[in-house]
Amino acid sequence: MSVKVRDAGKIRIIDLSGKITLGKTIQSLDETVAGLLKQNQNQIVLNLKDVDYIDSAGIGELVASKKRAVAAGGDVKLLMPSSSVYQVLSIVQLHLIFQIFDDEAKAIGSF
Repeated sequence: MSVKVRDAGKIRIIDLSGKITLGKTIQSLDETVAGLLKQNQNQIVLNLKDVDYIDSAGIGELVASKKRAVAAGGDVKLLMPSSSVYQVLSIVQLHLIFQIFDDEAKAIGSF
């Protein structure tokens, strides 16, 4: 999985691609989110457009990232999950916990 951070004003967008699975991939996401929160950048959009697979550890990391951001006074929102990833999110009912957007401008404007 690759992780790239870009700025959209006060919002940080983390572009993810590949698979979000147990091991180094979720560790990269964890470290990226932790680094942003240490810099008081707590409004985060996770761009899942290029993520083709997520396992239970990846789901856990999404929830942990949101929990830490909310504790820091911010939030984590999801952007453009692929149909297969959205299906997994729906099965575990994360679509009820996360705001999920199909448009980047709407995701940014939701903060």
